[in-house]
Amino acid sequence: MKNMKKEYYVIAVLFICFVALTLFVILGKTNMLDEMIFNGLIRFENDLITKILYVITNLASTIGIIVLLIITAIFFIKKKSFSDFKYIMVNVGVGVILIQALKMIIRRTRPSWKWIIQSGFSYPSGHTISSFLFYGTLILLVYKKVDGKLKKPLIVIFSLMIILTAISRVYFGAHYLTDVIASILLGFIILIISSLFMDREFSNDKNKNRKTIQTK
Repeated sequence: MKNMKKEYYVIAVLFICFVALTLFVILGKTNMLDEMIFNGLIRFENDLITKILYVITNLASTIGIIVLLIITAIFFIKKKSFSDFKYIMVNVGVGVILIQALKMIIRRTRPSWKWIIQSGFSYPSGHTISSFLFYGTLILLVYKKVDGKLKKPLIVIFSLMIILTAISRVYFGAHYLTDVIASILLGFIILIISSLFMDREFSNDKNKNRKTIQTK
């Protein structure tokens, strides 16, 4: 137990938080909070904000994510680092499958105050976890593999996309705040696990490069 990585403890805490939140949602203990947050957020409504958030929320839709994945795949292929792209594909894929399974189990109906027509169940948020895992995995890759002036701006931009996507889901009434929080908790768990795999792979790559240099 002493040698257990701190990441495992974080994963355990996040999972416990998700389970607790899910129980509160099922028991209807979060309804007042969810409605209060929506009513507070909608006070900032204006045409410009609505247009920006509408574009961002559509980028996290099924079609939007597929387009983003294709564009990203082309970029990684051109950079000759397509092996890194597998983390984005796996993370987004796992997230989508997990969310759909949970939706069918929990079967929470969407908010009655929704602005946009959205089919399916509400808890957890599919758009949020897709966005979180797509941009979040890019953040991990940038943090671990990119040096120079672009590193911080890219992390900031990807982080903003995650935050704005989450806000957009509540803003348009497509999800409750707790739907979004649940997806973020699950997204963090998946990213932490992914980060551990990345560290192992990238560490092995460095060791191989060192051995190659020494051999030469």
